[in-house]
Amino acid sequence: MSKIVISGYYGFANAGDEAMLAAIISSLRQAEPEAELTVISGAPEKTAAKHSVLSVHRFNLYKIIRALCQSDLLLSGGGSLLQDVTSKQSLLYYLSIIFLGKLLGHKTMLYAQGIGPIRAGWLRWLTRLVCNKVDAITVRDGDSLAELKRLGVNTQRVALTADAVFTLAPAKLEAGKGLLVTFHQHGEPLVGVAVRQWPCNNDYLRELAAAADQLVEAAAVKIVLLPLQRHRDLVACQRILQLMRHREAVILINERLDTEGYLSVIGNFRCLVGMRLHALIFAAVMHVPFAALSYDPKIDGFVKEVHGVNLGKIDSVDRQCIFTAILQMLGNPSQDFQALEALRAKAQGNTKRAVALIRKP
Repeated sequence: MSKIVISGYYGFANAGDEAMLAAIISSLRQAEPEAELTVISGAPEKTAAKHSVLSVHRFNLYKIIRALCQSDLLLSGGGSLLQDVTSKQSLLYYLSIIFLGKLLGHKTMLYAQGIGPIRAGWLRWLTRLVCNKVDAITVRDGDSLAELKRLGVNTQRVALTADAVFTLAPAKLEAGKGLLVTFHQHGEPLVGVAVRQWPCNNDYLRELAAAADQLVEAAAVKIVLLPLQRHRDLVACQRILQLMRHREAVILINERLDTEGYLSVIGNFRCLVGMRLHALIFAAVMHVPFAALSYDPKIDGFVKEVHGVNLGKIDSVDRQCIFTAILQMLGNPSQDFQALEALRAKAQGNTKRAVALIRKP
């Protein structure tokens, strides 16, 4: 029986990261049904109960070392773990886990990673050093591959795949309908808004609120504010609500949802405006048209790959642009999701590479 340790930003109620974990576990169990999985998590009890896995706390060094000593493979990912924009400390943490896996003599893999930006020169050097020691790397977008090349990482062991979440099956709509039923009584179009706090002024929230008011007046829509990482996104969602005139046409989803719950809610939208990458990926999985507000190159890369609508950078977006884009999606709800199947096939390549490492002598 193979033993696999999974490292990532898990246990913090971030819908995107939890969806990645669910997708990784599901894919691994399909490929290696008998594998013993251990997840390094910020909330090990919840992670273990939710996914029926073993789990150790991300800062319990003794248990991490013990799990790695008994493992056949360490998977680091998925997601944007190797970047220093949000935190230099988190980048050092994930690099140290990877290095520890190699130090203990075990196979390691970067799994569906989004690489960069890494701005500090010494951290770029350290990332290159560690990444050149791993056994395999899969990255979820072309920009990440380009960043590895700029870092000086040997890309012979790197494969361009796709985000692990693309392997998830669409969810049934009933659970989402249940959450929305008291609000959505007369069949009005639902426009989802998934935003996050960002360290700049709040002009983008003001512009979103103004566009939402325009849509309520012009298209009789209802607005659904959907925080994907509740304790961080709730403030931004509440600010939009405060700024709007037509608050009676707004619902704020305040429940704690799992991955299937988020997919189900989004599947009931006519369209979605999103900042977080996985809000956009969830919409794509559920074949819901979306428009992106970009705060990070990973958003631009994804939207370009799926031929989606990019509303521009959050520090320059304006209400008329948002209003026009959503009105067009409401009038013509079809969006080209043909690229989704190609991304799903690419995403399955992440687990194929992982399993090949386990089986390789």
